[in-house]
Amino acid sequence: MRSSYIAASIAIVALVLWMASGMLRSDKDSSEQNEANPQSSLMKVEIIEVSPESMQRKVELQGQLEPARRLQIRAEVAGVVSKLHVRKGQKVAANDPLIDLTLDGRDTELRQAQAALTSAMSEERAAASLRKQGLQSEVQLQQAQSTLERTRAQLARIELDIANTELTAPYAGIINALPVEQGALVERGGMVAELVDNTTLKANAQAAQQTISQLTMGQAVTVSLLTGEELPGKITYISAVANSQTRSFSVEAVVDNPDGSVSAGVSASIQVPIQKVEAVFISPSTLSLGSSGELGVKIVNSDNIVEFVPIKLVSTSLEGAWVTGIAPKSRLVTLGQGFINPGQEVDPQLSAPNKDNAS
Repeated sequence: MRSSYIAASIAIVALVLWMASGMLRSDKDSSEQNEANPQSSLMKVEIIEVSPESMQRKVELQGQLEPARRLQIRAEVAGVVSKLHVRKGQKVAANDPLIDLTLDGRDTELRQAQAALTSAMSEERAAASLRKQGLQSEVQLQQAQSTLERTRAQLARIELDIANTELTAPYAGIINALPVEQGALVERGGMVAELVDNTTLKANAQAAQQTISQLTMGQAVTVSLLTGEELPGKITYISAVANSQTRSFSVEAVVDNPDGSVSAGVSASIQVPIQKVEAVFISPSTLSLGSSGELGVKIVNSDNIVEFVPIKLVSTSLEGAWVTGIAPKSRLVTLGQGFINPGQEVDPQLSAPNKDNAS
């Protein structure tokens, strides 16, 4: 029995010694491996080499497109719509007929005025003849002349009223609204159609106080639409007085739209080129905050030490940002920057540049 205990004790001691020898050997191997490859314990980060390039700095103004000309055509005389020459959405040329109104007895008034004019002309001639013969006073002649002028004016008014019963397009455009139907009664001053000329569009926007000094009349701009289209234009109006509530200035840019392919009313941004700067295009994911809260990026210097570089934003988009402050051939950290700190030595791994990382 006693010999069994002794044998078991010897086996346990041998097992402990074997395990201890394995741990010592493992620690020794690990130490030797670290000595042979000291970078194995360094944090690995991905980097790309970037350099500034020339880009156009722009001011972006948000607004919308409106037709350059929009007119509500109103009746100058009362009447009933006797004929519609157009339909809503139809393109028309200048002077094309739009709507006819009934004469409502104006043709009869025209004949009466014409007859009255003939009579007044005869009376004026007779008065002038009698005046030459000394058979009529100067006052009587002036009265006859006055009656003739009133009759002419009355005839001209009736002729104008009759002409105004035929409404025509003052310029080429599209019938954007047609709120009347045949047989409808139209009062004087009532709207009968809306005519829109969208061959030229206006981009209306608001400019902040700090950017208004950088805008000039006639300046070339690019108008960008939500659809991705970009149209060339130029600034035609800058308000001289700021809005009392927003303290911003109204700005208008004219855009040619000869085929009418772009619709008015869509949102648009006016891109105004300001100056050329040397900048780097980076992905938003590479941005970091410094110890004082400043915006910047992390780079790896030639000694593989992490440095924080403050930057300034030039412009931003969904794809990335143009920034200044990065020196040429800087090794920008694109992956792992959130796990490293300035002054730390790292193991940089060069990755291929792409649109998300650099331009």
